[in-house]
Amino acid sequence: MQRLFPSSENAHPVALIGALIVLLLFIAFGEMFLSYQGNELKSKQRMETISHASLLRARAERELNSLLYLNSGLGSYLVVRNKNIQAKEVNDILAVLHRSSRDVKNFGIAIGYRLTFVYPLKGNESAVGLYYPDQPEQWPLIRKIIETGKPALAGPVRLVQGGSGLVYRVPLSISGKHWGLLSTVIDTDSFFRTISEDVGDTRFEFAVRGKDGVGMQGGGVWGDMALFDHKDTFVQQIEIPGGIWSIGVKPKAGYFRDSYALLVRIMSLVLGGVISWMLYLLIRNRADLANLAMYDQQTGLPNRHLFEDRARMAFARQRRNRDHVCALLFLDLDGFKGINDRYGHKAGDAVLIAAAQRARTVVRQDDTVARWGGDEFIILMEHVTHSAIQTYMLRLREKIESPVEFEGQQLRVGVSIGFAVYSETAGSLDDMLKMADKRMYEDKNLRK
Repeated sequence: MQRLFPSSENAHPVALIGALIVLLLFIAFGEMFLSYQGNELKSKQRMETISHASLLRARAERELNSLLYLNSGLGSYLVVRNKNIQAKEVNDILAVLHRSSRDVKNFGIAIGYRLTFVYPLKGNESAVGLYYPDQPEQWPLIRKIIETGKPALAGPVRLVQGGSGLVYRVPLSISGKHWGLLSTVIDTDSFFRTISEDVGDTRFEFAVRGKDGVGMQGGGVWGDMALFDHKDTFVQQIEIPGGIWSIGVKPKAGYFRDSYALLVRIMSLVLGGVISWMLYLLIRNRADLANLAMYDQQTGLPNRHLFEDRARMAFARQRRNRDHVCALLFLDLDGFKGINDRYGHKAGDAVLIAAAQRARTVVRQDDTVARWGGDEFIILMEHVTHSAIQTYMLRLREKIESPVEFEGQQLRVGVSIGFAVYSETAGSLDDMLKMADKRMYEDKNLRK
């Protein structure tokens, strides 16, 4: 049976052809190549700039998610305890949150429109009792947050206690009526220094500006806004709560020079052969390693490593957008061991490959079907309803349980299926797997 990904052996002829073409180009067009060396250098600079911008964006999204996630549990606590809130208990919770976040200046809780709790209190005494409608710079956005019921990240905002910071505000309501606001003040410099240190590449400089209520002084969030006017600056956008950030990245002066062009001219013929051989090995080995590292070699499906990576990204999207419903389906083949014992492992392999192919034909193109191990499969679905989940489960069962042709034999297996929805769990992959696994065994027992 055909696998779900092309065999890595198909990449070997391509690698050989590519290597030969490169070698011929070095021999026949060496001088022409050198004449375009300057353009190549600029292209390399551009690609590395884009790569660095993408890395900065990923780090910024990760850091923001980790900071904004702190608000969810506290917001639920405040809504539940709204009539019995105790100052000491609230301060203890805020103290724990503050210790676990390196970039947060302070947390604040407003009851109604007045800031009632601030942690840490030291240095922020002047903020306690702040009445938001009296703050002309902050009130329009705060009013919008309250009216729409949607959180927003604003800033840098000038703080009444001095300094400035990014402020993430979450509206809290009870029975559809405004109750208060939960605010997280983020140290802007610390936040972006953390991102820069995580990336660790000093060849580039970057700046951030915002729109839709984000940023001050012409939209500036962090860094030199003149960077956005430079022709070598690459700009990438990040959607944040309540607006958009644009990250501009530019190579620092002097890091990308043409000084190595002379060496390229001298070594062009020698490097032609070396690079051709390296290109051949690289293409071939990368194809082999990609299959080994990310895909199950028996069924061609994504393996656990690739599945877990996609699940983390899907859950991050879920946390940013509550309407973004994620679900897992856990499948276990019934009677598979009997086929192995009676007909041999080749028959078992044929059943596994058939089950994998059939599962892929049932679900949507953007869904991830992975082999979890043995005769177990797992499916990650996004933007799906409960009714759609039930429909897919029926289709999967019908498709997978149809007979498999193998050496003149009609091989049949059953399939037990369990599911879990992100909103029903604590929000981790382990929790969803446990719930889906439990429901799968309940389904298996019912089928028995």
